[in-house]
Amino acid sequence: MPTALRSTAIVIATVIEVFFLLWFLLPVRYRIFKAGNMLGVLICLIALFRTAFSAVYRQLDGFMLKNTFTKIIWLMIKYGCILFVIYAVVVSICMIIAMKKKPKKNATAVILGAQVKPWGASRLLKQRIKAAETYLDRNPAVKAIASGGQGTNEPMSEAACIYENMVRDGIDPERILIEDQSVNTEQNLLYSVKIIKERQLGDDIAIVSDSYHQLRARIIAYKIDRKLCVGAINTVNTRFGWFIYPSFFVREWIAIPVEIVKKLGKPARHRKI
Repeated sequence: MPTALRSTAIVIATVIEVFFLLWFLLPVRYRIFKAGNMLGVLICLIALFRTAFSAVYRQLDGFMLKNTFTKIIWLMIKYGCILFVIYAVVVSICMIIAMKKKPKKNATAVILGAQVKPWGASRLLKQRIKAAETYLDRNPAVKAIASGGQGTNEPMSEAACIYENMVRDGIDPERILIEDQSVNTEQNLLYSVKIIKERQLGDDIAIVSDSYHQLRARIIAYKIDRKLCVGAINTVNTRFGWFIYPSFFVREWIAIPVEIVKKLGKPARHRKI
């Protein structure tokens, strides 16, 4: 590759890496710094070291290849990075396919809960409520399950918050069933499917959640009942949603394999409101 072209490519790559590094750091403003942020920042820093500091990288490469022990360690790191990139690409493609899966006609909406703040629904929960309302407006025969229990730091259950917001926005309360015992995504779906079976609402469900969440939710639904036909109702991101999107997307790279190998929990009793 000509020197000028190589230099241009390095500059472009560096700009992209810095852009994503800042994007992964943006959620810190909202006190969100978890696995997705940390992994994203780490990936960006490694990429920056490889491109923006290529001369230093070449020196390190030469040093590590000098003796057998360091060579083995270095090659394991390099090939490990390559395998991780391949894994990330494959999982990301699967996530995109899952988020593009349209639900069957009149599929029951299952609205996955998110945090309730002292003043009401959080930004993420508002996005899910809005997506569910749009879906119900377009499908008058559809019922919805508002899912989510009450955490120790929440003034009410997530399900009750969803219900109150949807009724206030004009959704017929008879169309909304409540599941208010779950504490995570697995239980959201496990208990919601139990209600769907009790009400004989069929095997078609539409999971209402953020797009990056759809593949993991689909995997859980498949473990609950392989007869379920699962579609995706994705939220429309607000500015806050776009701030956190890369961090939560990357978080799924970690959560999805854990979900695949994890055993399904046992359902608990739920109460209806």
